Amino acid sequence: MILQKLGYHVNLVSDDYDPVRVQALFGMGNVLSECTHISLPITKSRVLNRFLPIQRLVYTWKLAGFANSLNKIDVSIVLSTQSSIFAFPGKRLYHFVYEVSDLFCYPMPIARGAVPRGGRAKRAYFAFLRFIYNAKTGSPSPLWYFVTGQTVLERLKSMGHENSSFFYPPARMFSLKLPKKRQVVQACRIAPEKRLEFMFEVAHKLPEYDFYLVGKNLPAHLASNPGYSNRLFAEKPTNVHYTEALIRDRPELLEQSKVYFHTGLERGILLILIEAMSAGCVLVVPEDGVAGEVVRAAGVGYQYRTVQEAVEKLRNAMDGSIPWTPEEISAKAAELGPKGFEDMITMLVEDGPQAAVNTQIYRSITRPR
Repeated sequence: MILQKLGYHVNLVSDDYDPVRVQALFGMGNVLSECTHISLPITKSRVLNRFLPIQRLVYTWKLAGFANSLNKIDVSIVLSTQSSIFAFPGKRLYHFVYEVSDLFCYPMPIARGAVPRGGRAKRAYFAFLRFIYNAKTGSPSPLWYFVTGQTVLERLKSMGHENSSFFYPPARMFSLKLPKKRQVVQACRIAPEKRLEFMFEVAHKLPEYDFYLVGKNLPAHLASNPGYSNRLFAEKPTNVHYTEALIRDRPELLEQSKVYFHTGLERGILLILIEAMSAGCVLVVPEDGVAGEVVRAAGVGYQYRTVQEAVEKLRNAMDGSIPWTPEEISAKAAELGPKGFEDMITMLVEDGPQAAVNTQIYRSITRPR
């Protein structure tokens, strides 16, 4: 959207392209439909599906040829919004990184510098695929890496990628509605890494409060975690109310709640935390992971390490004397909102990475710690 506003035509390289669905999920209007879609190669052979090593070998060869075809496109700037394997020699290439394990992995971890995965045999096989891929095309050398978590940034720099900096991605701003209801909310996908069992355990210990869980049981998550959803909801406390929806479709559950309770230990930035702050919610989050980083950077909210600490922090946030008003919390979110990201991308395109980095540094030092 920002690039289009600056007068650029955008070529979108992706494995999926559905403007109607993107509009329904994210409210992006005509942004996607005004891009030129370049589809990644796929392997359709039913025979090869039975022989995964051969399928990956064929796919690696196709990806190398595809990468060479991308290099022939005349582009001014390349933004890899998920760290990819495509090189674009001679072009200004920038990678956005959310987890170190994502580095040079999309759509397969076959570029030089990708973090190894699996056991010895799997690593050896992917090293073989990497040799084939790099013999036919090159691996990416980004001019700069933009990272969404301080822990990820430190790890990336320890790997020798000093050309890296922290950034806040754009979060939607929700309405601030007063007075707040004495209820707790969390919005996330239904998956093991979200630690929703922890939420349920805390809710058991706080029967006097209503907890609202807003989430999507997506088919991909059901397939990758068979039976998880059924096991989870079999233990759901009566004071936890589940709504199958995206939070953008049920904004009142965020805007009316007094507290946003997060349980996941993600390393990449979570937009929902900033969105909850924009609605004036008090954040109660794990000390570890990026959620704790957001609370410490913003200077508002509570952190916990154990179930009992979470119970105490929630009680204090709900009924205690907290040092921030909903208006003050919402104002903090505005400092991390979409305007700063738009300024960063604009400066990145017009003035180069250092100007964009300076924009993020300015936003960091002007926020209370």
